[in-house]
Amino acid sequence: MRFNTLTRLFVLAAVWALVLPGVLLSQSATEGAISGTVTDASSAVLADTTVTLKNLDKGYSRQTTTNAQGIYQFPLADPGNYEVVIAATGFKQFGSKASVNVGQVTVVNAKLEVGAAGTTVEVSASAPLMDTEAADMSTSFDRNLVENLPNGGNDLTAVAYTAPGVVMNSGGMYGNFTANGLPATSNVFTVDGENQMDPFLNLNNSGPTNLMLGKNSIDEATVITNAYSGQYGQQAGAQVNLVSKGGTNNFHGNVQYQWSGRLLDANDWFNTFFQPQQPRPFANNNQWAASFGGPIKKTRRSSLPTPRAFVTLCPRPKRSTRPQRRF
Repeated sequence: MRFNTLTRLFVLAAVWALVLPGVLLSQSATEGAISGTVTDASSAVLADTTVTLKNLDKGYSRQTTTNAQGIYQFPLADPGNYEVVIAATGFKQFGSKASVNVGQVTVVNAKLEVGAAGTTVEVSASAPLMDTEAADMSTSFDRNLVENLPNGGNDLTAVAYTAPGVVMNSGGMYGNFTANGLPATSNVFTVDGENQMDPFLNLNNSGPTNLMLGKNSIDEATVITNAYSGQYGQQAGAQVNLVSKGGTNNFHGNVQYQWSGRLLDANDWFNTFFQPQQPRPFANNNQWAASFGGPIKKTRRSSLPTPRAFVTLCPRPKRSTRPQRRF
């Protein structure tokens, strides 16, 4: 009886793998994936078709073939920009550029046209507005969003403030924000997959930390607030995953300076209506940061990525302690 039960479970798992091959991608908190289906003009699937994935940022490439259902998969793909190239005998070559986000599956389907193999059909693909490959409520922040979101003091928790279900904690309790009504001690912060929580109170380390210097060292952030996949866990609140910047095939970097002070601040509400002569509180905050990255060794003909370095410099913001004075 026990043998029959185990046999049935094994057969059920095998059928599940055959029916839903597109969802069996390896899960990671620091990487994404690319998948798709290859068909011809009549929508018939093309098996054993060569698919090449080229990383446009780092220069390396990976290759696979479609299965019997015409499906190909590239699990554990680094976040960044890619080009998917599909070639089959008797069909025009297919090419499409796509981007990969952390914890998400980018779908690039291809419909090959009959023609000479030397002809390439270029297709432009954009990131979908809704992720249909997973059930979690995920909000992704690329480098541009991270750099331009209001973030005083280089606080690494600020990336989560605009995610759905997140409310700022103003009641004097532990933590900076709550997610879907759960306490702030239920949130989890990770940097490149490593836990970044205070082990005593289970609070996130806000501001620059010993694992990250500040927002200038973040390449991408993802906030998951519900229905977590297998790579997430530990707590029931928001899962805030931060991925640091890395080097590419080209040298690149930035230098930035931000200042905020009393000239840009509004006066306190009570000072405005009850004490009109009371000036705005003195404030003078200076933030500066710099970063530089590039290849340690230029990419050659290899399917493996070559080492690259990235250095960031982002100290804690300096705040003046001068006494208040009137303008």
